[in-house]
Amino acid sequence: MTVDVLPTAVDLDGIAEQVWVAFLDGGNELVIHSGQSDDSSELSASVGIVGTYDGHVVVSCTEAASRDVASALFAMPADEVTEDEVGDALGELANVLGGNVKSMLPAPSTMSLPIVAKTQHQHFPGTTEVCRTMVTWRGNPFNVALLVSRNN
Repeated sequence: MTVDVLPTAVDLDGIAEQVWVAFLDGGNELVIHSGQSDDSSELSASVGIVGTYDGHVVVSCTEAASRDVASALFAMPADEVTEDEVGDALGELANVLGGNVKSMLPAPSTMSLPIVAKTQHQHFPGTTEVCRTMVTWRGNPFNVALLVSRNN
């Protein structure tokens, strides 16, 4: 199956803003940079969406940024956050972003559990980028990208 209308960069900007405001510290210190990206990412988390739409939602950031996410989610100092908590928090961020994207797609679609990895180890062969945005939160850049299977 194919999807005629995919979420746009404007949609992804809105989703990112809503998620940060609802999920992370009320979105304090939040800036959305539509269509931009930052290449300093060290960690990424992704969810796959399969069904009418086949693709991925990917969020990537530095290790320091991921610690800030975990710190905000678990209400603890960033220097006390464990590696497992960082993975859980970044994975949950991808999961929430992906769920919001999935809600814009025609049914039926299912979403995978999040995968968290060092950025250089996470590849998405056979995909094309649909759109992206960069979120700056607490001075840290986060890249959010929507990918689609070339077979879609």
